[in-house]
Parts: sequence; C-alpha cells; structure tokens
Amino acid sequence: MERKGERFASLVEQQAKASALTVTRTRCLMTCQRHCAAVLRAPGKITYVLGGFTPDETAAEALLDYAGKYTESETGQVPFRTWPAGIKGKFVARIPALDT
Repeated sequence: MERKGERFASLVEQQAKASALTVTRTRCLMTCQRHCAAVLRAPGKITYVLGGFTPDETAAEALLDYAGKYTESETGQVPFRTWPAGIKGKFVARIPALDT
C-alpha cells in the first residue's frame, strides 16, 4: 500500500516536470505529526520545512506555486499576500540561510 507521503511526492514530481524546479525525495523528514512534508532550500536563501499537506493534486499545485515564488525571491522570503491558499498554515520551520 502506498503511503500518503509517497503519493504526495509522486504528485509533486509529476507536476514539477512542467517547471524548472528540482524535486529530490528523502525517506523521512521526521515530521510525523505533519506528514506529506517538503523542504524548500537554495544557496543563500532561507530554508523552509512545510508539512501537513493532503496527498492530492491541489496541495501539490499549491506547494509548487509557492516554490516557484521562493525561487524567484532573492532571499527566499515570499510576500504573504502572494501565498497560494493551500500553503497557509503548512510551515513547520524557518531556518536562516547559511553564510555562503
């Protein structure tokens, strides 16, 4: 039986094919209470851990929409007013950018 996180990862991977985003799977992010999790990270940018997504196309689309805005941002910060509805309430951690 496919786990919810695996299903969510598959949906994100499928939708990401139409973008310049890179999706890399990891077995566990230790967000057991907030399953279907993801990390957004890039050199010189804030890292975000997100979780609690439903394993469906709408959630995958919201994550990828936000990830695109994250990519376009110089620091990784995305103005709240531009967040897709499906991303709100999904943040688990915000990790400062490492010095480069």
